[in-house]
Amino acid sequence: MSVNVHLYLNVNDLESPDEADRIGTEVNRVLEHHRIESWMEVTIVHEPPAVIARSDPAIIVSRFSLWSKQVEIDIETSIRAIAPKAHISLEWDHPDPL
Repeated sequence: MSVNVHLYLNVNDLESPDEADRIGTEVNRVLEHHRIESWMEVTIVHEPPAVIARSDPAIIVSRFSLWSKQVEIDIETSIRAIAPKAHISLEWDHPDPL
């Protein structure tokens, strides 16, 4: 069964604009790997350094519980490789009643 979900990602407490640029590149790579880049908008902020990603429209996925865990692991691993001290907030929202 497929579900509609929104993905909200905020990466804060970065050390520099360069670090934000590198994380933005990695987040885009992970989104492409999971084939959801067309649903996502990634914004890189230089002051203060941050990366923000939002889905619009909702992402349509099957086997959400398995898939979402892997997306979370891949995003966190890629960010931590660049910025171990970054604050990562990743949230899912279900726009349709469950």
